[in-house]
Amino acid sequence: MSESAEKAIAGSSVILVPCAWGEGVGCQIARRAVELVAADTPEAEVAEAEDCPRSARRFIVAVDGSSKCSASQALAECKVRPAVVVSAPEVLARAGLVKPGVDVRGRMEDLAAALAAEIEGSLQEVLEEVRERERYRTEMAPVLQRFRGIWTKFEAFPPPPNGGPPEPDAKRVELIGKRSRNLFVRFDEVVPPAEWAEPHDLFQDALLCIAYACEGWVAGDSERWEHNLDKARVQIEPLLRRLET
Repeated sequence: MSESAEKAIAGSSVILVPCAWGEGVGCQIARRAVELVAADTPEAEVAEAEDCPRSARRFIVAVDGSSKCSASQALAECKVRPAVVVSAPEVLARAGLVKPGVDVRGRMEDLAAALAAEIEGSLQEVLEEVRERERYRTEMAPVLQRFRGIWTKFEAFPPPPNGGPPEPDAKRVELIGKRSRNLFVRFDEVVPPAEWAEPHDLFQDALLCIAYACEGWVAGDSERWEHNLDKARVQIEPLLRRLET
């Protein structure tokens, strides 16, 4: 795997996938257009179809050079679905820049620039979502730091002792419950991307489960403690998976 592909897959970039290397003019125009877009778009990286695993939570834009050299088909064979497909022949024909039987080899740079402009236009919606995710990750970083401090202490608690805990232990657990409730309120100040709204809400609800579990611990109610502990563990996972990939 190339260094640029590794960077694209490791980060939250838009991944541009041109058609495979070939001698066709359309292929060469497509690959040059992708180079131009990547040079002007910090969030974009270039990768080959086989370097885009199905599990990658990224936005992929395929650029087809011709019907015989298709990045979208190559991705399909790898069982990867691109967010956007741009066809070089369709774009250039629609713009009146190529005609049947007319040699375009002397104008390849101009055609690549025209195709690059079309790709950049198609990227706007994708880039907006990528930037939204990055904005959310940035705003959530201090929130998650506070959560990890709560969660580390919370998971370290043993089951509540029979007959109720000693007062010093009860106060420590009550403090964790109070911090969890405060963080629940903090979650309302961070607006998630639309497609992450559900895991965001689940995570926020998990903070109440932690508070309820702490109340059960202080009361010596093992059932309430275990039920809310298990529920919190389940509800934090969807958002953590998105933020940590």
